[in-house]
Amino acid sequence: MRIRATVLVIRQQAVLLVRERGGPWLLPGETVEPDELTMVVAIRALYEGTGVEANAAAFLFQQVSAHHLHHVFRIAIPDDLHPRAAFGSGLDDLCWVDASQLANVHTTPGTRSILNRALGVSHDTTKSTWRENGARVGIGKRWRGTP
Repeated sequence: MRIRATVLVIRQQAVLLVRERGGPWLLPGETVEPDELTMVVAIRALYEGTGVEANAAAFLFQQVSAHHLHHVFRIAIPDDLHPRAAFGSGLDDLCWVDASQLANVHTTPGTRSILNRALGVSHDTTKSTWRENGARVGIGKRWRGTP
C-alpha cells in the first residue's frame, strides 16, 4: 500500500478537484517517499500541480483506500489566487465543485470516502456540515482562515 499526501482545498463551499488524463476527478496530492514528511509533500503537490502556494496547512486524518493510505491535509490558499493545471504536472484539468454537486461528480471511491468524511457527509449526501454557527468547519472543528 502506497502512502499518499492528499490535499483538501475549500473555497466558498466548493472543493478543488483535479483530473489526470481524462480520468475520474481526484483531490490533489502525490505519493510520499520513505524519507519525506507528508505535510511537505502535500504542500509541494498543490504547488507543483496548480502553481498555488499554501497559506496554511493542517493535518485532518488518515484514510485507507484500495491502493493508498491517505494522509489528508486541509490547505488554505489566498482568495485572489486562481489555481490552474500546471504544465508538466500530469494534470489535465482542475475545477471547483460546490459541495451540493459532489455526489454528481465522477470520482474514485477513495476520493469519495475522503470527501464524505471531511465534509461530514453520511450516506445521505444531502447532509453536510459546511457551516457551524456561521463558521466553516471540517471534521467538527472550526477552520480559521481562507475558506
